[in-house]
Amino acid sequence: MSADAPQVPDTLTGRCMCGAVSYTITERPMVDGLCHCDRCRPQSGSAFSTIIFIHRSAMTVAGETAVFDDIGTSGLRVLRRYCPRCGSPLTTEPDLTPDLMMVKAGTLDSNEWFRPVWELFVGRRRPWVSPVLGAKQIEANPEL
Repeated sequence: MSADAPQVPDTLTGRCMCGAVSYTITERPMVDGLCHCDRCRPQSGSAFSTIIFIHRSAMTVAGETAVFDDIGTSGLRVLRRYCPRCGSPLTTEPDLTPDLMMVKAGTLDSNEWFRPVWELFVGRRRPWVSPVLGAKQIEANPEL
């Protein structure tokens, strides 16, 4: 990260679009990244998903979430939590990483510090999407 890049706060907060669900994260993200997989794309409604990796124990949620019980690219179960009122996707919780989860970076109250350092499933990246300069290009699920 360059010297003039915004610093990541020690505590992060976020919410869904309507505000019915909010959350607090009590650690800095392990990794910021983009996921181009066939499951994250439709959940994000875009060509990729912007995500941060955190420990599940670092996040507390206020408000009720709905869950879509999915199968990830690993073939294992993935819980995708979202707001039942406005539909905002909030988290991805794969069985592949039982202690870790991904939070949708667009739901953070402040995310100007976000800089993707990884891009996942780059073989599935849409041809009109350029690689992020300096981001590690990973073909599948990362080693965490």
